[in-house]
Amino acid sequence: MLALPYGITGAVTAGLMPYLLRKYGIPVDKIADIMAIALIPTIWSFLWSPLADAGLRRRTWILAAALGSALSAATAILGIHGPVAVLTGLLFLSQAMAGLISCSCGALLTAMPEGLRGKTSGWYQGGNLGAGTIGGGVVIWLADRASLPVVAATIAIGVTLPALAAFLIDEPVPVAAPVGELMLALFRDLGELFRSRRTWLGLVFFLSPVGTAAIGNLISGVGQDYKAPGNEVAIVTGLAGGLLSALGCFIGGIVADKMNRMAAYALAGVFATIFGAWLMLAPHTPFTYAGGYLGYSLAAGFAYAVYTALVLDVVGKGRRAAAVMYSTLNATGNASIAYMVWLDGVGYKHWGARGMMGVDMLANGGGAVVLFLVAFYAGHHWHHRGNEAALPPVEA
Repeated sequence: MLALPYGITGAVTAGLMPYLLRKYGIPVDKIADIMAIALIPTIWSFLWSPLADAGLRRRTWILAAALGSALSAATAILGIHGPVAVLTGLLFLSQAMAGLISCSCGALLTAMPEGLRGKTSGWYQGGNLGAGTIGGGVVIWLADRASLPVVAATIAIGVTLPALAAFLIDEPVPVAAPVGELMLALFRDLGELFRSRRTWLGLVFFLSPVGTAAIGNLISGVGQDYKAPGNEVAIVTGLAGGLLSALGCFIGGIVADKMNRMAAYALAGVFATIFGAWLMLAPHTPFTYAGGYLGYSLAAGFAYAVYTALVLDVVGKGRRAAAVMYSTLNATGNASIAYMVWLDGVGYKHWGARGMMGVDMLANGGGAVVLFLVAFYAGHHWHHRGNEAALPPVEA
């Protein structure tokens, strides 16, 4: 439930707003400029994530950030005819608040026992991907049928309402401490994070092309290459793709609790390679487009769940700086998505849709081989438990 506000906010910024801006006559190059600025917080939100580790409970930060994100997004929609600078600032603020939701949720996730981190990650990413994909399609559908105030109010409710589930979390009140002592604890946690061998092993996985699901950011633009009609593109990249991504999250979460998580992540690269090969080598027909991308969506959900479980393993349990640590590591995963989207775009520029799918397939396949080798030779370091009990629990 608490992943829904983050996913819906992303759907509004990256899905609905470009659609509305183009509909109301904003040139594509201007839209690209707005999006480039508005999405900056998806990588840099770790800079303000210390807020979630200080003072208030994380569930309180989730509620406050969801309300701020909802109001910013709704105001941006209502002011779509206003100054571009104000609109861009509101979208930036909405994403910044969403980043605070993400790191607060990540900190709460670290409280889960190690044996449940996979399932927990699966449910969390299921809400994130489901809301982002299905929600994006729903709000675009609504925007064609309702007034802007109705769209804005619906989104505000959709972002705020699920955040109320935070009241169900039994989270202890943080122990009051002087600012200096609190900052010392945060820096101590971060120092241990970057001195840990497990962290550097994790970065090999987080920065790899495996599990980025980069094709998902471009797939709606290549439907015509496969002769897929508009309705098929909307269904495949929206409702159907979103449901299968969520299903993949649940499967990945279960698998992550049953086997070596590093090997499970490498396995996600194998799945993406299989469906990338289908999209590259099969005849360019609507059936290829639908079957290939729906399978790729399932693989993407699997990868996202295992990825989150790996991040939780690196952070460990009982950390004062859990939100900062989670968001810092998560930024590396977002950075790998960014470079893979660019590489897939280069593939399309030179060799069309087959080139794009080929680049993604080779990156996932080659990356999976490397990650399997790392999992085999370095797995014993990952399971060293010193990271878990390095500090007393936050509530101590």
